[in-house]
Amino acid sequence: MKELKVVVDEVVDHCGAKLKAGDTFYVTGKGKIQIPDNKEICMFALQSLIPFLINQQLEVDEDKYLVEMNRLCCPDPGGVVFKITDK
Repeated sequence: MKELKVVVDEVVDHCGAKLKAGDTFYVTGKGKIQIPDNKEICMFALQSLIPFLINQQLEVDEDKYLVEMNRLCCPDPGGVVFKITDK
């Protein structure tokens, strides 16, 4: 499984978890999430990212559009925009 880096690209209006642009977390090759500096991530934002993170880790060809999506939004309309890249 591929390792991924998820970066807060933008905070549109607010973030309940107090994330700021540039904050980062990692998804390891074993499906674990590492959040540096004792930061937090909102469960609602995380649950919206998980299907895309799994797809990008596995590189599933049949759902190619999921693999190609690298900017994802928190479900809160005033929340966070995340960017997903390889680690």
